[in-house]
Amino acid sequence: MPIFHYQAFDATGALHKGTQDAANESEVRQLLRSKDLFPKEIRTSRFTRKSNKAKTSEGFKLPEFAKRRNYAKSLMLFTRQLEVLLDATIPYDKAFQLIIPQTEDHSFQSILSDIRGRLLEGESLANSMEKHPEAFPAMYISMVRSGENAGNLGMIMKRLADYYERQDRLRSQIRSAMIYPAFMTVFGFAVVVFMVTNIVPKITRIFESRDAALPLPTRLLIGLSELLSGNLLLLAVVVLLMILSGTIFLRSPSGRRFRDWTELKLPMFNRIWIKILVARYCQTLGTLLKSGVDLKTSLEIAKHVVVNRRFISALDKMIIDVNNKGVPLSAAMGKLEYFPEYVRHVVAIGEEAARVDELLEKVADRMQEEIQSLVEALTALLQPALILLMGGIVGFIALAVLLPMLSMNQLLQ
Repeated sequence: MPIFHYQAFDATGALHKGTQDAANESEVRQLLRSKDLFPKEIRTSRFTRKSNKAKTSEGFKLPEFAKRRNYAKSLMLFTRQLEVLLDATIPYDKAFQLIIPQTEDHSFQSILSDIRGRLLEGESLANSMEKHPEAFPAMYISMVRSGENAGNLGMIMKRLADYYERQDRLRSQIRSAMIYPAFMTVFGFAVVVFMVTNIVPKITRIFESRDAALPLPTRLLIGLSELLSGNLLLLAVVVLLMILSGTIFLRSPSGRRFRDWTELKLPMFNRIWIKILVARYCQTLGTLLKSGVDLKTSLEIAKHVVVNRRFISALDKMIIDVNNKGVPLSAAMGKLEYFPEYVRHVVAIGEEAARVDELLEKVADRMQEEIQSLVEALTALLQPALILLMGGIVGFIALAVLLPMLSMNQLLQ
């Protein structure tokens, strides 16, 4: 267990120093507070750091992506709960005290407990959240800091809650639209494998007992049946290894670059991905500006919600034009191929009317509607395409079985 050195004040102001075994810094804080001590400084023992380094070098290292946690759902629920409690004029401490027991994710619950402890010690909410970048994005912290400074944190939390709920709805719409095609693909593949490995061999034995030459489709079907029947387990292992290798590759820097390129260049799908990225960026930028964050900071923070690095590189050029060269945002957007023409026009109108934040959010809402329409259209195309594909495969199997039967009937006649 790690060892921590601490300095803490008691109720009289006297300074206490010591060491404490604990799982993490948050646990040390809780132990000190249970002794009516108020932490001034907590740091990891040098011995603990050396021990951890030795364990890391000797032990098995998990891939970086396996260590990450996704707090998106927990963060969305927490934000809405905090907004409701702040709107009811409940103090931070009491609000966190009510929210923490209702948090299902134990890891996120531990983070909230640590934040509550820091708030009791006099830290601001934004600074407390900043200690946990794995759970609270830069955008979130900047907006909270802006709300604390302006005295309108309740309103800021409402905007954040609305923002995360819109993002969650968009993800849910896309996920729901893809469930049926994915199910059809897996189910169809399983049916074909079952037919080829169990039904086809019983039928083809009749043809193999005869000396007559078999048609090409039948020979292909028999060959495929023998391949799958004799090596089904091996093929399953190969498929699993291919999926695992593909996953690891896509998580690597080279795979990340490949995925970024396909998202923006793959026909049909690139239109959806570009709209998703633009909508997410405009929504975030509008929310930040509406919360009182200045344009320069908002542009830098908003780009981090875009996960595509090729898109981020394009945004960097736009940010340089706006922040360093004084180019209007609408004109800088017009230089990029990813922003539709109407987005540039709407932002230009917003600049004239000093309503850029509001119009950016409206643009994002409209683009989300377009994304939903595109996803529905793509799903409508995929469904008949999959049905035709499965029909073609079943038709091939039927043809391969029927052709020899027809030949046998002709010989008998």
